[in-house]
Amino acid sequence: MSTLKPRATGADIRIVSSNILFDKGLADRLSLIADYYREADADVIGMQEVNSVGTELYSMLAELYQPVTRAHEDGKHCFTPILYRTDRFDLIEGGSALYRLRATDTKSMAWAVLADKASGKKLAVINTHSAIILPFHKLEATDPVEGEQWRTDNVLQMLEKRDELRAKYGAALPVFITGDFNAFAKDTSIKTMKQAMTDAADIAILGATEGINSFHGQPGRPSPVGTPIDFIFVTDDVVKIHLHQIPHDEKASAISDHCPVCVDASLI
Repeated sequence: MSTLKPRATGADIRIVSSNILFDKGLADRLSLIADYYREADADVIGMQEVNSVGTELYSMLAELYQPVTRAHEDGKHCFTPILYRTDRFDLIEGGSALYRLRATDTKSMAWAVLADKASGKKLAVINTHSAIILPFHKLEATDPVEGEQWRTDNVLQMLEKRDELRAKYGAALPVFITGDFNAFAKDTSIKTMKQAMTDAADIAILGATEGINSFHGQPGRPSPVGTPIDFIFVTDDVVKIHLHQIPHDEKASAISDHCPVCVDASLI
């Protein structure tokens, strides 16, 4: 049974970040993921690790969601797509780009500017899977040093996109940045992000999930005590956060090696 709470009273949008894990078992987990997304009732979902198998979710969820982009401008596959509810929003602009600093082409960001069909209000979502240097990459670099430098540059690249979108659509454009940052709050990359935007967990009026790591190693494994590497950041001058959740019950843990992050918000 899911412990994900219903949408908070007064909130007009639900944003979810979800790394689905592109391991050999992904095909067997697709129906679990699709069911979880339907039950979560999200308006926008920032996804990570969506390989060719993962794209089957697009057709499975087509009655509710459409992806903003499937490929970068150079034609390379986008592993970090954004899904949005087509009955709720019109897509104004969307795209994706590889990071300047990365070990593989799985590390990228995507963005979308959406307009609410009823109110006409616009918002932007930027979704990331930030760089990490693992032993099998066989690079003459370490993750704690060079990897963190890369992740910090990934943050700067996202903030450049935020500034570009706000310059185009107005300084009051609400912006959400979702994703798997592969870093903890103590790390330079997250500190850099927090200097520019606000962690939704820090301003959630009705509370936030604390004390667990959103990454738990493999589907079905309990989340360990710790701090998350998956975040949702917001422009707090024009966004009110009602509730922040990292569901870590059996259902949430079964869909991936990352728990989803869920935020209920209102546009001010």
